[in-house]
Amino acid sequence: MTRKLEFFFDFISPFSCVAFHALPHQLGDLTKQVEYRPMFLGAVMQATGNRPPGMVPAKAKYLPQDIQRCCRRYGITFRMNPHFPLMNTRPALRAACALADRPDDQKRFIETVFHHVWAATDPLNIEDREQFAGILKQAGFDPEQVLAGAENEEAKAQMKANTDDAIARGAFGAPSIFVGEELFFGHDRLDYAREALEAG
Repeated sequence: MTRKLEFFFDFISPFSCVAFHALPHQLGDLTKQVEYRPMFLGAVMQATGNRPPGMVPAKAKYLPQDIQRCCRRYGITFRMNPHFPLMNTRPALRAACALADRPDDQKRFIETVFHHVWAATDPLNIEDREQFAGILKQAGFDPEQVLAGAENEEAKAQMKANTDDAIARGAFGAPSIFVGEELFFGHDRLDYAREALEAG
């Protein structure tokens, strides 16, 4: 049976955005073995006693230059979202869960949201339903369908299950990457994750 790489992420995490774009660079043809698992980072942090890097003054000073450096490596633009960190990403995460049975659409949706949250010249206020609908329409989605999916009880349950699963398996932040039961934290551990995939 082909092994899979489970990619646990939250749109609120800029390093999840970096990791999403790093996946094809690091995995190549193995990218098709990625399973995207949206989780609510706030619940993970609370359950594990972790806290955002921005709350540590030295890290807060370091992170802006570090994330720009990481983005340059993968050829992506990064702009700090003025709505960060007060962003309720749960509806968008649930929408991503609702698209799980359409993997190509799900991946394109994730890419669209990451771009508009962390790269667009007019950063997305993810809680503004009208603005959100606008970027979805622009990307070729049916906004009503996607937004309805975000309110689907099955999608809500799936996001909670993803979050609980990540916590139970040892995740403490985002992105959290699993190959089997082995955890790899952060975009800069994808080479190790690739080795685990190749080992079968």
